Amino acid sequence: MLINKTRINKLESQFKNLDIKEGDNLVVSVLDIGRFDNLNKIGFTEKLELNEQVLPAINSGLGKSSSVSRHNSEGSYIKRPDWGKETKYYEREFTRHELRGRYRTEEVTDICTFSRETICREYIEPPSIELRIVEKDGNKIIIATQEFRYKKDDEILKHTINLFLELFKECEVLKGDLSELTVLSDLKNIKRLNWEILPEGEMPWEKLKEHMEPVLNQTKKTKKPADERRLKYITSFKPISGFIGKSGFNGYVGFEFKDFTILESLLYGNAIYVFNKNCIELTKLTKKEILDDNLHIKRIIHKDGWEKEVRDLFEN
Repeated sequence: MLINKTRINKLESQFKNLDIKEGDNLVVSVLDIGRFDNLNKIGFTEKLELNEQVLPAINSGLGKSSSVSRHNSEGSYIKRPDWGKETKYYEREFTRHELRGRYRTEEVTDICTFSRETICREYIEPPSIELRIVEKDGNKIIIATQEFRYKKDDEILKHTINLFLELFKECEVLKGDLSELTVLSDLKNIKRLNWEILPEGEMPWEKLKEHMEPVLNQTKKTKKPADERRLKYITSFKPISGFIGKSGFNGYVGFEFKDFTILESLLYGNAIYVFNKNCIELTKLTKKEILDDNLHIKRIIHKDGWEKEVRDLFEN
């Protein structure tokens, strides 16, 4: 069944005249993928090889909207005034004039931590629906990597359809299951494109900075110096390897050490995450799993004292 519109609000109105019963397996897809000129922007390679899999990049759709892909990748928030207020911290470059003698001042630029009181918000986890290139009837198609049961998974099914509509302005809902489109052996050959693994071995900061520059350039001008200083400090402990998020993981930078891995969120959120996994294990996780509070062993907020918390990881 082809859906060709901007967005759907109710599944029933789409499926009411079709032979689909409660519990039927459904796969969301697009066919004839050579028609689309935004596949590289979404995160796929130029070759469009079978089993390429990616979390779609935010703002990579054919339309102007990015709300669905943003929620899919980063989650969203609901204001909860009934929870009271909370303190938010953020680091910025700040320039001021300091007195130097009786009649002279000097301009000084520092990285400062600011805070503000905001209404509490409830975090809604990202669905983290990823897309994969598979083969059907000898042709390459793109499918969501999760299959859905009608009337059982309606909320996530509706989200996935709207994700495809935002990305491609259409989607094809196929009746059946993923096993009809891909065999189990293919699962071993999945080419996940969400991360760029940096060369192993010690790398001086200036060389590392070249890899980080595309991400740093996306941050606000007043925020970039603080982000750069934080990355420089973390890498001063000489990581074994590093990796940079791509597509829907854009803005995340990771460093693997002997006993743990540090993941820094530059564009979304304001925290350093610490995991007891190596970088290869970490890059196999979905965005939802990475942001799960039960998975990381420590979360360090970007505020005064973060350097000591990072240093304590190595000293303790």
